[in-house]
Amino acid sequence: MLTRKEILALLEKANIGLVLYQPAPNHDEAGPHKFFEYMAAGIPFVASDFPLWRGIVERGGCGLVANPQDTATIANAIEYLLKHLVEATCMGMNSRRAFEQRYNWEAEEPTLLNLYETILTNTN
Repeated sequence: MLTRKEILALLEKANIGLVLYQPAPNHDEAGPHKFFEYMAAGIPFVASDFPLWRGIVERGGCGLVANPQDTATIANAIEYLLKHLVEATCMGMNSRRAFEQRYNWEAEEPTLLNLYETILTNTN
């Protein structure tokens, strides 16, 4: 297993990230850690075109979405980011900004604490 430091060193070398999960019920309402690791590292990425994920990517302007079952659209998205470096760099900066403003533990803390309080209140 890689350490956090090793993961960060690898991410610093990446031009783009890929978050291409196949359709499954769990993916409808959850985003994988990799999604937010790319955002924290300021890396533009190509993600599966699931409704929740599409909203995050498009709202943040941090990457592209592709049908995870269509290799041609995946390849086109990757090629687009590699050929449009200025736009990809902007998407990477948008990724980092979205992470800093919204998708981090400090920003999510109140939501999580409210959830815990609701659970504790309903079990007593």
